[in-house]
Amino acid sequence: MTDILNRGQQRAGRLLRELLPRRQHYRPVGVHPSSRGVATRPDSGARYTEVYPTQISHLNVTPDLYAHTTDYGGLHAKPNRLEQTPAAFVLALAEGRLLADNALSVAVISADNRLVGDASFQYDPRRSDLARPEKNNVFAQRWFSEPRRVRGTVASLLSGGGAAMGNYYHWLIDSLPRLHLLKKAGFWDEIDYFLVYDGQRRFVADSLRALGIRPEQVLDLRTHRHLVADRLLVTSPVRGAGTHTPQWACSFLRDELRAAAAPQTFSPYVYLSRRDAPARHVLNEPDVEALLRPYGFETHVLGDYSFGQQLALFAGARAVVAPTGAGLANLVFAPAGTPVVELFPKHFTVVEYPELCFRLGLPHRYLVADAANGPLTSRRAGWRENLTVDLNALSSCLHQVL
Repeated sequence: MTDILNRGQQRAGRLLRELLPRRQHYRPVGVHPSSRGVATRPDSGARYTEVYPTQISHLNVTPDLYAHTTDYGGLHAKPNRLEQTPAAFVLALAEGRLLADNALSVAVISADNRLVGDASFQYDPRRSDLARPEKNNVFAQRWFSEPRRVRGTVASLLSGGGAAMGNYYHWLIDSLPRLHLLKKAGFWDEIDYFLVYDGQRRFVADSLRALGIRPEQVLDLRTHRHLVADRLLVTSPVRGAGTHTPQWACSFLRDELRAAAAPQTFSPYVYLSRRDAPARHVLNEPDVEALLRPYGFETHVLGDYSFGQQLALFAGARAVVAPTGAGLANLVFAPAGTPVVELFPKHFTVVEYPELCFRLGLPHRYLVADAANGPLTSRRAGWRENLTVDLNALSSCLHQVL
């Protein structure tokens, strides 16, 4: 409920800021299309460091899964089997400014008051897709708060979209790997502060602490929605302009965070329940649990667990069964070869976790439930759809993977 209220307040605030004029000199006067280009300009005070070159990314999607995957267009269309991933980089901006007062944009602004296009985030909800930098909603804004001055070097971990709304998957996949780019570019020891969406979220605080970041180094948007720093560090988006997770991001999460696992032992056969989640409930879950129990499966509700407990659970897993959801981002900590059985609602069959399994070497199987309430046409309705698991199909699937 708190997240819904916050999103409502952000939306209302954004609309008001497009109507009421105040401090309009903070609106950018144009766009630098590329971070590399900013750094080549005389007296820009910018430094561009390429960490990984552009590359072609492949995804092996079976024809059957491709046919079942829901298509809502844009970033939520059918999966891409091939993507060209742009170079991964870090940009250092002297007197860099950042504005992030809504979930649809992060405006990174250089000292000459221009938006840095490939380091900013802009999303068009009507098309469910990324927008061109010129369409960043900062250009429609008329009311601006005074930016807070931060002395020293600030590194932004903001990634927009789902991460802005507190989603665990997007924090793990789209925000945390930016720390790897900062390390590889040689900036780690020079950073005074790290900017996140909400430093009070348990998984945010726990994961940053596991990576050696102290609480006093964390700034978040409750107090720093608009800031200007002596030096601002921003990175390229982890997944570029696409949907494929780079191998370096998976390796970083596994190598750097596994040691943070809690000293706790669980059954290696893991079933994740969404009974504490707002949507995608398994309607016949008691029957599913009864079917799984003779195999040694235990039920886990991840909202009750610390970040370290989630790491320990997945690091010791030998098999995972779960309805699709953000908790499956923890598959990055599972041993190679761990089989995964993912349970999809009819209208929310998505490729995020099959894609992750492909990168991690985890055999992936799936079941798609029949429609719970007839045809659905919107992604929002699909996201909320519950599911009834076919027990015979699940039994057959278990015999194949165990």
